[in-house]
Amino acid sequence: MNANFVGPIVSLIAGGALAAASVMGFITSQTSAPSKSPANAEAPAFDYGTTTE
Repeated sequence: MNANFVGPIVSLIAGGALAAASVMGFITSQTSAPSKSPANAEAPAFDYGTTTE
């Protein structure tokens, strides 16, 4: 095969794998157990204007 053909194919595969891993990590963090999830759908908290130190 020609390098002009293999390069883009390898790049597409690597980019697709990286994107899939990133999206799956985000979905897992949002849908995991409540102790590991950053949000609570049953009791959302809106802390507008507050800061934490």
